[in-house]
Amino acid sequence: MNTDRTDAGPGGPQEESEQRQPTLAGDRGPAARCLEHVRYLSVDIGPRGSTTANEAAAAAYAWGVLDKLDLSPRMQRFKSATSQWRPFALAIALALLAVAVYPLAGRATAILATLVVATALVSAYLELNFTTNPLRWLLPKRPSQNVWAVIPAAGTPARRLVLMGHLDSHRTPFVFRSPLHLKVFQVLVAVAFASMAALVLLYIAGSITENNVIYLISLAPAVLLIPDLIMTIQPDATPYTPGANDNASGAALVLSMAERLKEEPLASTEVWVVNNGCEEVGCYGAAAFLREHREKLKEAYLIALDSVAGPGSGPCYIAREGMTRLYRSDPGLMALADQIAADRPELGAYSKAMPFGFTDGAIGIKNGMPTLTFVNLRPDSVLPYWHRPDDVFENVDADVLARTEAFVWELLQRIDSNLPPPDA
Repeated sequence: MNTDRTDAGPGGPQEESEQRQPTLAGDRGPAARCLEHVRYLSVDIGPRGSTTANEAAAAAYAWGVLDKLDLSPRMQRFKSATSQWRPFALAIALALLAVAVYPLAGRATAILATLVVATALVSAYLELNFTTNPLRWLLPKRPSQNVWAVIPAAGTPARRLVLMGHLDSHRTPFVFRSPLHLKVFQVLVAVAFASMAALVLLYIAGSITENNVIYLISLAPAVLLIPDLIMTIQPDATPYTPGANDNASGAALVLSMAERLKEEPLASTEVWVVNNGCEEVGCYGAAAFLREHREKLKEAYLIALDSVAGPGSGPCYIAREGMTRLYRSDPGLMALADQIAADRPELGAYSKAMPFGFTDGAIGIKNGMPTLTFVNLRPDSVLPYWHRPDDVFENVDADVLARTEAFVWELLQRIDSNLPPPDA
């Protein structure tokens, strides 16, 4: 069960570290304060793996920042998976186990093998779409937390808006070492799903006909699963990234927006600022938060901020995301963002699709919320330093962060003045 609890946390960012770092010369405004939050999260705290002590330290820091703003922050506890990769490694292992079981006792084990592979296939699909499944039941969970606060509208509230940025950082798998590696892995993912589907069909036929040739044919897709098994086991043996871009930048932007909104609240929009945990293992934090506050937020807008400070890469807002199902951003929010991009060309904003990957925005879309996600993909669709050891503070682009901050602020103003409540 999710519970809300308030805990003490560290206060504002510490003094600048002595190492080289991005700067906004002479600026002590919102963008500069945002950059300080990025530095504290990625340098002073460092790698923030999902459900780890460092992720909890990041939540305590966010709580402290919001507390200093007198926003009465709250902390929501929940249980989360500890790995994005383990469910898929388990699915592939179960499929390979089914291959070994199939010939042991004729039709009985053929039927058993069919059921095992089918369960693995369906569970893997559900896992990619943030839905409970047998793989989640089998794997361990650990505690994590979301930190949040509410900033009231200056006048009578006409709508609610959730501004969300996750605190955790990912591991550093081999498949993310380069764009080429990632493209090869995309092919392997497609091969894995096709191979498991082929095994299901072959084993259904084999269960009916008891033809031994069918089992021999099934060995081919089984062999194709082995590289995927290796690729899904390897990540959990790697260290966590410092996650300066993904996603100290998005979490920091939520905190700097909270400060700015406290000073300049929107006229008729109540804003919920959320620094959530466990996005990197399947958006458990966002799902727990929206589940806990379903009634109050069912008619709210959601703006997700993820990886918004990579060099030469934004502001960029996402038209759609997802690997097996397309999660499409809200057309009204997209149109508003397109208009801002046209009106403010100096910000250099553009939209992209994100076909291989997910963000907390997908959880908002899945819950029926009008959602827009910022992920600063470069024009060539590459996300800088994604899940890599060099996602460090020195590689943050202060200018991109500042322009994204300006764009999001403009978006909030236009939502406040132009858009009706989502149910209107």
